[in-house]
Amino acid sequence: MTTVVLVAGERHTLAARDLYASFGARGGATGGPGGWLLDVDCDAVRPGAAVSARIPLGQGGPVVLLLGRISACVPGRRITVVHDQPWRGRLQLHFVDDTSDGAPGSRLRVVAELDEAGLAWWMEQRGWRDDRAPAGDVHRVGLLTSKTGPAAVFAVACEYLARLAVDRVNAEGGLGGRRLEVVVHDDATDPGRAAVEARRMVQDGCRAVVGSVTSASFEAVRRAIGGTGIPLIHGVLNEGGAGEDNVFRWGERPLAQMQAATRHLRRAEVGRRWHLIGNDYSWSHGAHAASRRAIDEIGGEVVASILTPLGTTDFSEAIDRLQRSDARVVVSSLVGADEVAFERQMWRSGLRQRCSVVSLVMDESTREHIGDEAAAGIWTAMGYFDGLDTEANAALHRDYREQYGAWAPPLSSLSEGVYEALLLYADAVRRSGAEGGSDVVRALHAVGGDLPRGHVAAAGPRAMTQQIHVARSVPGGFRIAGA
Repeated sequence: MTTVVLVAGERHTLAARDLYASFGARGGATGGPGGWLLDVDCDAVRPGAAVSARIPLGQGGPVVLLLGRISACVPGRRITVVHDQPWRGRLQLHFVDDTSDGAPGSRLRVVAELDEAGLAWWMEQRGWRDDRAPAGDVHRVGLLTSKTGPAAVFAVACEYLARLAVDRVNAEGGLGGRRLEVVVHDDATDPGRAAVEARRMVQDGCRAVVGSVTSASFEAVRRAIGGTGIPLIHGVLNEGGAGEDNVFRWGERPLAQMQAATRHLRRAEVGRRWHLIGNDYSWSHGAHAASRRAIDEIGGEVVASILTPLGTTDFSEAIDRLQRSDARVVVSSLVGADEVAFERQMWRSGLRQRCSVVSLVMDESTREHIGDEAAAGIWTAMGYFDGLDTEANAALHRDYREQYGAWAPPLSSLSEGVYEALLLYADAVRRSGAEGGSDVVRALHAVGGDLPRGHVAAAGPRAMTQQIHVARSVPGGFRIAGA
């Protein structure tokens, strides 16, 4: 496999040990914007710590969020980061004292590795796309996910799980004698880009599209290619909605999440007054409506709600409003990087001492980037958790770690949903005896089985029944409280 190595360096006025110590503190010890190092979030410099870094794609280019974790470090000298988004690779940061110009300081040397997939991703950002048609013996399916943008935080393991599902299907003989192939496209957490990529997938010969994207992006996909008749599957939690017969929304629904969560919180006597916060698009609109219904069912009261644009990083105004309210529970439907920023800022404000929090989209990856301390005690409700005790989940864990290693991101409902969507799609193709068209769509309306999250079954129109588990964030992960 070809590997490309990129090397960059910059000089700082800090000594090497102090520059090393500032890793993860954005703007930290040097007091202001600077090089790559200073735009990094990391709670602790230790192996296993989650890292998010904002890096520009060339001078004057867009800034992307790189997500990974520390795999090794030598105090004061070197930090190694393995990352999974937007491409899989490794960064090595070397810290060396440098007084060559007569002034105290140090030099930071950054070495980045790109494999073939990473190089293809970089080239695509510059307009060089691989639009080759599938080979004759291939059954091609598209995966639309968010390698960039705010949703990249929750989508971080989705491609890995898709490829594991493909390996399993092909090991079982493929589909109608053809090898299953998944092609991955990035919507950049942008509905307009999602529509463009959806059309490209149809042009590239994809027989179905699985989406691990926001509801706004999936709706853009539906509008762009819903009329083609190919199956469109939203494998992650969503607020539901109408659509053509070939549109399937299989993830958790917010009403089921909130009803499960409120049952537990009512027993904990957290208080009657609730405050809602979310992003200003269809997902949070639906989640807020569902939350009001579930809260009303337990005799609670919603005192206020806040909607912010997707991509918000400063929640000071929202937190001020929360401070002035007398709410005792906050329900967040913020997604990805927005949820990370909000929960960290809320924790720093001290509000968490007064308010319990229910986060509807805090999966394992998002929890890691919020951090153990800031995420501690937050409630969530999902159909799947990384630590779920099922035989199928244990088998999935073994395959995942064997393929992607100890430092790969944790599994979550949002990534495992992609795995299940591809397996269920493959089952529908096999049972229909067709390679596409209305026969496969009809078969998809009746799919089900025992999967890593437990038993799932299609429930019309175009939804999936599943058990919802309530869990609370603890250091290192989630403690499942019940269903």
